[in-house]
Amino acid sequence: MSIPSRGLWTTVLRVSLVQLRAFDLAEAAEGLRHTLDMVDRAAADRPDLIVLPEVTYPAYFLRSREEYREARPLDAEGLVRTFGGRAAQHGVYLAVGAALPSESGEVANSALLLAPDGSLAGRYDKSFLWHFDRHWFQGGAHYPVFDTPLGQLGLLICADGRLPEIARCLALGGAQVIVDATAWVSWGRRPSELSNPQPEYMMSARALENGVWVVAAGKVGMEAGSIVYCGRSCVIDPQGQTLASAGTEEETVLTFELDPAQATGPPFARRPELYSALVAPTDDLPAVHLPDEPLVVGHGSQRLAVLQTTLPPTGAAFLEDARRWVETLRRQDTDLLLFPATPVRCLDAYPAPELLPPLKALSEKLGVMLGVVLLEKDAGARYRTFYLLDRGEVLLYHRQTHHDFDTAHPGLALGDRPCPVVSTRVGNVGAMLCAEGFVPEVARSLMLRGAEVLLWPADAPRFDVRPVARTRADENRVYLAVATAPTPEGGAYVVDPAGRVVASALAGREMACSAQVNRALSRWKEMAPATNVVLGRRPETYGLLLSE
Repeated sequence: MSIPSRGLWTTVLRVSLVQLRAFDLAEAAEGLRHTLDMVDRAAADRPDLIVLPEVTYPAYFLRSREEYREARPLDAEGLVRTFGGRAAQHGVYLAVGAALPSESGEVANSALLLAPDGSLAGRYDKSFLWHFDRHWFQGGAHYPVFDTPLGQLGLLICADGRLPEIARCLALGGAQVIVDATAWVSWGRRPSELSNPQPEYMMSARALENGVWVVAAGKVGMEAGSIVYCGRSCVIDPQGQTLASAGTEEETVLTFELDPAQATGPPFARRPELYSALVAPTDDLPAVHLPDEPLVVGHGSQRLAVLQTTLPPTGAAFLEDARRWVETLRRQDTDLLLFPATPVRCLDAYPAPELLPPLKALSEKLGVMLGVVLLEKDAGARYRTFYLLDRGEVLLYHRQTHHDFDTAHPGLALGDRPCPVVSTRVGNVGAMLCAEGFVPEVARSLMLRGAEVLLWPADAPRFDVRPVARTRADENRVYLAVATAPTPEGGAYVVDPAGRVVASALAGREMACSAQVNRALSRWKEMAPATNVVLGRRPETYGLLLSE
């Protein structure tokens, strides 16, 4: 595969991602020989770092702990000797996924980092086990970052990328490059159609929200006659852009040059004092108990609409536009309409005391819930505040709590409380205002406190909202609605709890779009059997998320 020109980047780190075909457990010895040959092939590109997939050795599908032990695979010492020898032979760092005994004697899904002298530079054990992983693997509980001459490297493994807490802990620990030893599973009629949410949008969101590089090496082919891998090894920059990607069928070596110094950390200022829900005991979280509450599925269905428009410069013009939009969408059976956030430059023309009464009356007259952003003043401070109205009442109001690092507004104060979660006829609702949608702790906290629907009014975001919106919905298993101005990075979308876009406005058009939502789906938190986005978290290990 071609190597991107050195002229594109300040060359600091040259990484080779080895995309391997899968081998069954019974083929472990053959797979090891083949893997070492592929390492030699990758070394011909003169990389600084070679990355191999998840459980490159002996196999991903171990069938049981007993069959793993009966296969008599190499132990940790043997693997360090084997792969460390190759690292020393080529003078490179080498990251490899392997099944290994943990300190407790159980088997862990591990990633080893071997140094150019052949020594073990670090080990990480997969934390978020996926599906049948739990039958033979024990989850890890630490998120180390390794200080190397190449930069600060953090390791994660495959499904770890689905939980925002893990990549966030690595970023807060100083990681500049997240090295993902993965084996993305997929289904499809043709190999060329294979995909997975992680290369499609999730890992882009991880890179963007943390301001880090992501390099991922995966598998192709099939294992155990039933597990299909989609490949798609990739390099993603700290702005969430996929700069290089492999295909879905072929073994290959993808080599790319990147500058770890471009990883400047999270682009949105964090507010750790607002994230206490992230480390609360799981049994104390409202989200744990929602699946046990009675719900008539037929009563949980509502119509949710999002508006993609440039808001007018005056409040009077906005009221006239709002009336037309609400009248139109009510005739289309809309239950809730979300407006974009009012731009700061217009905010003084949108004072809450003047606009709330007519907006309440409009909501009451037409029976449509309205989500709007207005200017609130309190004790001499000015706030950009979200209001959710229904039948003449304010159900929810929330002051914006987060700014971009580089677009903070000196004349605009920040709220000091998390958004409340309120019960409405479309479900339990929480809101994220503008920059808050790009901060993973905000959506996560809302879901854990019981939100089933997330409303995200934004203005003209500087990053593409679509992959982030899909990630927020998918990682939390909630509905998400986002509304912005019709800018290239913005959009109006409704996303379901599996990350599927179920309504989308046409690019660049002034328009509304809508979709049916059913809160019952937001109560089902499993991504796969026994792979639960609430129960699978390890809050006792996330203390770093509350650090300044």
